[in-house]
Amino acid sequence: MNKEMLNNSIVKAITIINCFSNEKPRLRLKDISNITGINQPAAYRLLTTMKEFNLIEQNDSIYSLGRAFLKYQGIVINSMTIRQVCLPFIEDLSTNLKVNVNLAVLDEDEVVYVARAETPYCMYGYFHIGMRRPIHCTALGKVLISKYPERVEDIFKRGVRHYTLNTITSAADYCKELEKVRLQGYALDLEEWTNGVNCIAVPVYGPAEEVVAGISISGPTTHHNVENLLEMIPYLLECSNRLSARLGSNIGAF
Repeated sequence: MNKEMLNNSIVKAITIINCFSNEKPRLRLKDISNITGINQPAAYRLLTTMKEFNLIEQNDSIYSLGRAFLKYQGIVINSMTIRQVCLPFIEDLSTNLKVNVNLAVLDEDEVVYVARAETPYCMYGYFHIGMRRPIHCTALGKVLISKYPERVEDIFKRGVRHYTLNTITSAADYCKELEKVRLQGYALDLEEWTNGVNCIAVPVYGPAEEVVAGISISGPTTHHNVENLLEMIPYLLECSNRLSARLGSNIGAF
């Protein structure tokens, strides 16, 4: 896009919004100025304007994203084509296997849950649409980034958190894990994100044969041990293949 067409104030406002993250959800004016390169007086004026529209909240000298984004998040997720197309498929899978099934997409370096099919047979687990999880310790993260191993080094260079004793914190080990995922066509998370919880995920492909989403089944180790998860692979892959074909892909498994 021609930079002359851009509105400088809007660009600066978006830059300020983008400086907030899960790692830094609350920032002082000085922090915002340092991160964005916008001088403090200008940043203050923009923050004050955004506060009027609930895009920014202020508690004393601390700023955070405002409640307006909760409304926009729901609108964005509900309008996503991938969600509309995939939801009936994961609902069928949930009904047939009597398990809860998740649908997620990749947003930069995070997994974002965009749909969930629940069954009364599974009352465990807390998930909500829009929830975010790390890439490096989730089965969904592994399948979503499996075709982009070149991004791993940057992710690990910025630092990854050690959530459990099973969390992979070495870039080299994670690349080996991704190679295994590509070969076998599915990913496992065996208590890597949370103690006592296992997960299995498979990729969903788009028309350019890119990974556009992932579907997963997760739950407590008492219900979803390794043997139980592996028994679900044929059903997950069948669902993935049907979804991928529906989205215009000519491939199913890796």
